[in-house]
Amino acid sequence: MSGTAVTIGPAVVGTMIASYLFGCSTMQTYTYYKRFPDDRRVFKILVTAVMTLTFAHIICIMYWTWTLTVTGCENPDGVTIFSNSRDANLILTPLISTLVQMFFIYRLFKFSESKTIAAFCGILSMLNLTGTLVDAVKALSISTNRTSQNSRDWLTILTLVASAVCDLITTIGLVYVLQRERRRTENHQTYNIADRLTLWAIETGLATSMSAILVIVFFCAMRNTFIWTAIYDVLADVYTNSLLAALNSRKTTRIQDTRVVEFSTGRDTSPANSVSEKPGGC
Repeated sequence: MSGTAVTIGPAVVGTMIASYLFGCSTMQTYTYYKRFPDDRRVFKILVTAVMTLTFAHIICIMYWTWTLTVTGCENPDGVTIFSNSRDANLILTPLISTLVQMFFIYRLFKFSESKTIAAFCGILSMLNLTGTLVDAVKALSISTNRTSQNSRDWLTILTLVASAVCDLITTIGLVYVLQRERRRTENHQTYNIADRLTLWAIETGLATSMSAILVIVFFCAMRNTFIWTAIYDVLADVYTNSLLAALNSRKTTRIQDTRVVEFSTGRDTSPANSVSEKPGGC
């Protein structure tokens, strides 16, 4: 393939997809505030923080794409995968992913009540954040050349692996706990709830973990091209949409002679005497 096909092409495609996903997350944010005006303050702060970081992320990759497609036309030899806006995005993406991962880790903890699993996932998430920040700070402080960047390939791969493993553990852990609870009951309504929660967990968890795995694969196989950056540009938006999808899909389901389960966090409340469903939750 030509140089443009593996450099500018993937960058433009990645930016277009990221922009589309940002539009989706904007609509989901509107839906969230409209559907849950009295939601818990910590969730509102989380959504605001993640959306603010995602907006900054979109600005960075758009500016980077501009430098490639417009400024780069005047100086083709100066086209590089590394720039100040690109390095700034390397800081924003792990911040977004860590905030979202902490939400899913908290949800897994409320369902499983396992401090060990939650702590292990938390360590992996912080490893991803710390390693990427170190990588980005070094990139900002040195001249942008591929030789210097390649010396830290192991750190980039380590942080991506930590993030992917964290997402897989939270997804698999939540699915296991839900199916375990499903087997313990003979209530068909509980079956439906467990199946619904399992589907949501798989949809949100696999989207983020598979995206991280794709970045790892293309980074290791074609690190001198921009193909892996196209997927990395989308990664932050995938995390944002996963968080908002999880929040917007919440329902509180009351099951006769069983407990009340809040889908957002897995928190149990008092038994109910009737079967009903309503949106929201505290």
